[in-house]
Amino acid sequence: MSQAPTDAPDVDREIIYVVGDLRVDVGQQRVTRSGAEIALPNLSFQLLLALIRDAPNVLSHDSLMERVWPGLIVSPETLHKRANLLREALGDGAKEPRYISAVRSRGYRLVAEVTRTERLAAPPAAPAPKVAPVANLSATLPDIQSSVPDAATNEAKTVSTTPNPKRWLGLGLFAVAVLAVGIVARTTIRTHSAKSSVPAELPQGTDAPIGTRARTVAVMPFENISADANDAYLARGLPEMVLNRLSRVAGLAVIARNSSFALSTANLDSQEIGRRLNAGYLVNGSMQRKADRLRMTVQLVDASAGTLIWSANFDRTLNDIFAVEDEIAEQVTGALSARLGGLRPAPPAQVRSSNVAAYLAYLRGRTLLGRRSVSESEAAAPFFEKAITLDPNFAAAYASLYDARLQAADLRYEDLAPYRQRYRPLIDRALAIDPNSGAAYIIRATWADAPFDVRNADFKRGVALDPSNGRGLTAYAEFLDPDDFGRIQSPRTSPKYPPLTEEAKRILQRALQIDPMSPAAHFDAASGSFGGGGGAIFEQSMLSVLELDPNFVPALSAVGLTRWILHDKLAEAVQILEHAIAFDPGNPEPRHTAMAVYLDLGEERAAREVAAGTTQLARDVHMRLMYAGDWRAAGRAAYDETSSAFDSCANWLAAEAVRDYALKAGELSRAIEFIKVHYEFRNDPEAHLDFCNIGAAIALSQLSAAQGHAAEAQALRRAVISWLEANTGIYAGPARRQWADALLLDGRRDEALDQLAESFRSGDYIHWWYTLKYDPVWLPLHGDPRYQAIAADVRRHVDSERKALEELRRRGDVPDAQRLQESARKPGNK
Repeated sequence: MSQAPTDAPDVDREIIYVVGDLRVDVGQQRVTRSGAEIALPNLSFQLLLALIRDAPNVLSHDSLMERVWPGLIVSPETLHKRANLLREALGDGAKEPRYISAVRSRGYRLVAEVTRTERLAAPPAAPAPKVAPVANLSATLPDIQSSVPDAATNEAKTVSTTPNPKRWLGLGLFAVAVLAVGIVARTTIRTHSAKSSVPAELPQGTDAPIGTRARTVAVMPFENISADANDAYLARGLPEMVLNRLSRVAGLAVIARNSSFALSTANLDSQEIGRRLNAGYLVNGSMQRKADRLRMTVQLVDASAGTLIWSANFDRTLNDIFAVEDEIAEQVTGALSARLGGLRPAPPAQVRSSNVAAYLAYLRGRTLLGRRSVSESEAAAPFFEKAITLDPNFAAAYASLYDARLQAADLRYEDLAPYRQRYRPLIDRALAIDPNSGAAYIIRATWADAPFDVRNADFKRGVALDPSNGRGLTAYAEFLDPDDFGRIQSPRTSPKYPPLTEEAKRILQRALQIDPMSPAAHFDAASGSFGGGGGAIFEQSMLSVLELDPNFVPALSAVGLTRWILHDKLAEAVQILEHAIAFDPGNPEPRHTAMAVYLDLGEERAAREVAAGTTQLARDVHMRLMYAGDWRAAGRAAYDETSSAFDSCANWLAAEAVRDYALKAGELSRAIEFIKVHYEFRNDPEAHLDFCNIGAAIALSQLSAAQGHAAEAQALRRAVISWLEANTGIYAGPARRQWADALLLDGRRDEALDQLAESFRSGDYIHWWYTLKYDPVWLPLHGDPRYQAIAADVRRHVDSERKALEELRRRGDVPDAQRLQESARKPGNK
């Protein structure tokens, strides 16, 4: 066994230790096994790190207590409890230890083999991601991530999707909040850049100098030095209360808790923390609880200079937690005002619970709710209900319970109207208790079915009252421009407003400045920022988001999508999408994409099972019917999808299903009207072409020709060809198939075959089975030798991808059909 060198904490932040099957990232204070993160409290991590640095030697009890609790007097019993907690978290046993062995009467030692590596430095430039033919996510993501600027790690971000407990740990995180294909298409159409065109000025009505680092403070979670690890909620709850109070100080900007609490600060000095959070000042401290006594040390640090400005000790009872929060906020404000000037004292605290247990339950729920997943939204609700039971006048708990109920329903793709009606008393009660609750106004605006001006007024008031609400600011930007910046709400339930892109940019810029570690804000910025960069830049942007949160489902789904659409890696796409499904099994969105990829792999049963695992999306039905060759039922199903909001980028093959039905059943007028209405072709179709409706335009031209309007059909085809010629550099493969269709309909047979072959060579296998088996455009060429050669090449590639899928299943990286059936039968999956 190799010995791990002893490294000073201030120089080994870039080191990653491999301990058996564990990866221990020193700088990020992060432990993973098979790509899944194992959550460790700071003290547990420091204990593990001390054992690693001295492996394979025995560390005495005294030595460990000195290293893990420097400057504090702790008992051997505290050490034993901490060691047991660490073993439990790692799944280790005392009788047959895999990692940590207790040496009786002496101490502990690490028995697993230890090797050391260093995180690769990010290159100075950001080239397009290199795509390697690797059949698993763990090998793929590091290859691409090595080209991402400012990458936090080169560690593989893998989470397997099999019931094997060694692979399935810690699943269930952020839910898909946007339609993946819609993001790829719409964001490449936009031509603005986040860096160049998102201005630094603040939205109207705000007076905090957000863009000025010198007047920005970050409140960090306090270190829990209590013997009881459960006191970590107190160590987070107290600084959060201080943060909320400071955020209302005029003239001061405060970093949102989602960023300051998410940053792993182990082995980061104050200057580096300030740089990463763009904060000039840091508030940090430690907390120790003994019975009903709280002992706290709080410090204010100048992050730019790395110097201590102010420090104080507080010794209070647990019941004084709210009073001490006010005292800390006032003293921090006074110390900052002496340096900065121009700060007005914080206004009186908003209405809050005086019940400590209620507040802690509320914090637990807030932590879950912030991930915006179905499973965690549902899990958050009981905590808010408990908080309300303990304190019937807790305004924030009422508002958050309303948020949890509506968010879960929306992510399940349910009709929100009955949920709004049922739970409306909750948000009304919150605002009746506290008319100045910024979060309540933001929540009401987020889920309202109301005119634009009404919702906008609520958002503005909420942001003014709660200026450090990063989630609220991101929701506001999405509301103002859902096409460019994603969606807080599904398009089914959110009325369509004219986008206010410039204002949305300003709001999103503010969200990024006060919440710089937020994957949701960065996801939205990436979705609307790269203009003509195309899919490769989009993929790279999503990988950058995964650096912030490797389990962020929207980004995982986007990467899975690009592996499918851009790189013809169907098996790999399934693996990534199954990760997203595992994180949030009740969310229909990643299942919709996975279903389509399974069909491309010829896995009809898997497609059916993955779609059945949650709420059935109407747009899934016609596609599966088309795959089965039932054109009549597919056409009727596509027409039926108009009962819910129609998305031209996500209702794949809907226009084709309607066209095929019309050509065979003779219902041309109905199909033409359907396509014109749902693909923005009512007036001047040529002027409304975009990536999402280019295929529908070809179908419309074919229907127009069948109806006898040859000149109109030809004009539309020529417009399609011109648009594709101008945009093929952006879309590459995904646009060439439509180009080939238009050329063939225009009578240019050889050019059409060339484009069709190039489409598949460039990696565009999306819905290949429809093109080669059912598409009426290509039916006349089924006997053509060139066409048959193209089809044979496609099927060979799909066969190889199917073999790759079987290998992933054999290794347990992708669920087999039996697991899919079990997932579909779970009570929580509708």
